[in-house]
Amino acid sequence: MFGLSLVPLLFTALASAYPNRGPCTGACQTKDPAVIQRVSDGKFYRFGTGTGITTHSAPSVRGPWTELGGALPEGTSLRLDNTDPKNLWAPDVHYQNDQYYMYYVLSELGTKNSQIGVATSKTLEPGSWTDHGAIGIPANDAYNRIDPAFIQIGGKNVLVFGSFWGDIHQVIMDTPLKVGSAAPYQVSWNATLNHREEGAYEFKHGDFYYLLYSAGIAGGYTKNYPPAGAEYHIRVCRSSTGLGDFVDADGKDCKQTGGTMLLSSHGQVFGPGGPGVYTDKDLGVVMYYHYYPLATKQQTETANGNVNYKFSWNVLGFENGWPYVKAN
Repeated sequence: MFGLSLVPLLFTALASAYPNRGPCTGACQTKDPAVIQRVSDGKFYRFGTGTGITTHSAPSVRGPWTELGGALPEGTSLRLDNTDPKNLWAPDVHYQNDQYYMYYVLSELGTKNSQIGVATSKTLEPGSWTDHGAIGIPANDAYNRIDPAFIQIGGKNVLVFGSFWGDIHQVIMDTPLKVGSAAPYQVSWNATLNHREEGAYEFKHGDFYYLLYSAGIAGGYTKNYPPAGAEYHIRVCRSSTGLGDFVDADGKDCKQTGGTMLLSSHGQVFGPGGPGVYTDKDLGVVMYYHYYPLATKQQTETANGNVNYKFSWNVLGFENGWPYVKAN
């Protein structure tokens, strides 16, 4: 494995080293996916950025995925200037206290005019969600309140969030619905690339907690943009506590531009990002993500938003305590 400093030298070699992406059938268009299996019957649900939070279901991660509609068809009760309360981003869904919690984002693109909200449901079905509004992270110039991801650590409710500016932060929540008096703190930061880190996700495997995040240019892709290697890709850091002290595979502090490459562009997978993880009873540890089809990029003259992003996944293996993408 290798650290951030070697990424430019090894990018080309890595691009041909990854196994094929996992198959997706049915409705595979998505941006910022969140995948969860329903406890009652094992059915898969996938949520994504879009009107009211797009919702799809399938019998397996492979599909076939069926579009169900918006989780919050009327949008959020949150209100921010220059935003549409139905245009919701970057959901994260987990099961706790006999119900499902969905964190989502209302934001003005390219600004820190953002809020993280939360809704709950007993079934995951569109229209079944009760919106509870903002979770209460205070505004601060040090971070952007987007891209939430929940994890429980030692009985604590922890939310990972952030994008650009101060990059990735954590905050301890009083309950899954509210942040109390605890102040957010930084867990990852990149001094290069205009601080392009976002879309973080934390999970535990074995003795370590792993922090996945997206780095690089997130979109606006055309056949001439961005320069090779500057696009989205997925990096990883790890910690023994999960509450800070994340380092990369070279031991470099991830608050000091550390970060080990986990998945970069290869084949038709251009700009993979927005990662999440779940454990599959047959496949093992699965990382899912969105990507932009290379063929579409090569045919695109003018950037056209979120419509071309696709869903995919890969199984993760672990070697010497570090994850790698393995054949599915």
